[in-house]
Amino acid sequence: MPIPIPVPELIAIELHTRLSAITKLNGYTFDAREVIRPTRRGENWTYDHDGIGILQGTSERFPELDCPGNPPAIAYRLNFNVLCISRDSMNLTHAHATHENVLAAAAVRAITNADQWHTFDDNAVDSAFGSMEPIDSSDGEFDGVSIPLLITYRVSENNPFEVRA
Repeated sequence: MPIPIPVPELIAIELHTRLSAITKLNGYTFDAREVIRPTRRGENWTYDHDGIGILQGTSERFPELDCPGNPPAIAYRLNFNVLCISRDSMNLTHAHATHENVLAAAAVRAITNADQWHTFDDNAVDSAFGSMEPIDSSDGEFDGVSIPLLITYRVSENNPFEVRA
C-alpha cells in the first residue's frame, strides 16, 4: 500500500515539476539552472544564476471556503514564494531589472502553463499570484524577484490526506 502524501506536499511537488519545465527545449529563452526546495538551513541551494527556489510558507485556515458535510471540508490557504535568482555581471549594458523581468515572466508562464492550472493537478480549489517584489542579497552577490503564490485547498476535517473539492 502506498504511503499517503499530504495535500500541501502534492501541491509543492506539482509546483516543482512545472518550474522544472523552464528549458530552451520547452520554448523559454534560458534553462532554469536549478529548481530547489531548500532544506531548513539551505545547504542544498547555491543561488545559481537562473536558479529558482521554492519556499513554502504558512498554511492558514480559510474558513470562508469551508464546506459542510460529514466530515466537513476544511479550507486552507497555502503560501509559497518562488524566488528567481540573477547573478548578472556588474558590467551590464542594460537595466539590471531586465533579466529579473524575464525570470519572473518565465516562472509565471511555467506555473500557469496547464489547463486548470490553478487546481494544481486537482489538489487545490483556487490559486492566485501576489505582488512581485525585487530581492537583493545582503552581500550584493545576487538579486532577483520573489513571486508570492497563494493556493487554496480543502481537506476532510479528519483526514488531511484527502482532497475535497
